[in-house]
Amino acid sequence: MAPALVLRGGQVWDGLSSGPRPADVVCEDGLVRELVAPGTARTGREDLAVDVDGCAVLPGLVDAHVHLVWDGSTDPVAHVAEDGEQLTTVRAAEYARRYLPAGITTVRDLGGNWDVAITVARAVDRGHLDGPTIVAAGQTVIMTGGHDPFWGVPCDGPDAVVRGVRGQVAKGAGVIKTAATGGVYGQAHGEEVGASELTYEELAALAGEAHRRGRRVAAHALGEDGVRNAVRAGIDTIEHGVFLAEDVVADMVRQGTVLCPTVEVYRRMAGGAAPGYAVQKAREVVQAHRRSVAMAVAAGVPVIAGTDAGAPGMAHPSLVDEITALQDYGLSPLQALRAATSAAADALGLPATGRIRPGSPADLLLVDGDPFSDPALLRRPWGVVRRAQLRRN
Repeated sequence: MAPALVLRGGQVWDGLSSGPRPADVVCEDGLVRELVAPGTARTGREDLAVDVDGCAVLPGLVDAHVHLVWDGSTDPVAHVAEDGEQLTTVRAAEYARRYLPAGITTVRDLGGNWDVAITVARAVDRGHLDGPTIVAAGQTVIMTGGHDPFWGVPCDGPDAVVRGVRGQVAKGAGVIKTAATGGVYGQAHGEEVGASELTYEELAALAGEAHRRGRRVAAHALGEDGVRNAVRAGIDTIEHGVFLAEDVVADMVRQGTVLCPTVEVYRRMAGGAAPGYAVQKAREVVQAHRRSVAMAVAAGVPVIAGTDAGAPGMAHPSLVDEITALQDYGLSPLQALRAATSAAADALGLPATGRIRPGSPADLLLVDGDPFSDPALLRRPWGVVRRAQLRRN
């Protein structure tokens, strides 16, 4: 049995409660073993005891929407085309390495060329690469000519989308990504933000097969009709959700459908961080997006934090910016932190992650001060625990 790590005297927030409480955290064999009253944790001769008095101890953060093949430049699609598969894979591995020092211990990658993110996820799992846990979709299941064709698997008709799901599962995808509507960035011509793409019948067949194979489904969905189709079809998470209607929001609450709004990326693209066609589209959606997020929050839709990191203007990592933006869009500090920990982990199908409790992964974030009153502290973690190993920044 490996030596234990004991964090003594910190203010521990478990990822769920209304606030932190003083406790010692004992980590062993990659897991949290116990939480005990301050100063009461027992330590052996070889255990590592660290005094964290005055520090907040939080679950490792979760970014529920990234693209490791993209570089956050004005036009990352063009850069991938220039670099090709091998150089893009090297870059994706480097971007993955940047997450742990920022306290982000889990990410969900929702689309990439050549299934690169699946390869990077395997490299982390097998110990070849130092990085966060990666739940990777690989390529996305889209209609012919649909959103993000550069990494899409074109599928037309219910039978074809079932084959598309099976193909990605066979490659090792941990989640299935699809496109229910057009988007803001990706194609300069032939794609409208609100236009529906895969039909309800196709989305229902896709969700049914993915769930049968034990995979959750994330749908890129901006337009009202496309969001409605995705929710009715049983999609698990709606990505972006720019144009929501009251009846759709009510259905999301009833079904437990999760919204991953990625609010900051549209504000940055609207500010000029993208090609001209995308800047114009972003400017047209920002206010509608704010109204939709506020409606969802007020109704009780589960909201999680995802950055679209790698997209124009969004570097790896950018999660604290998204947490701050979510508060600007109506979430309380507690809701925003849950959105980047326990709520996000639940949406990814990782119910033990994003929490500090016995049996949860010992993936922790250590910051000086109170991040509930000052979220900017999350930008400067003094330490990160990954699988019960302390890393000092």
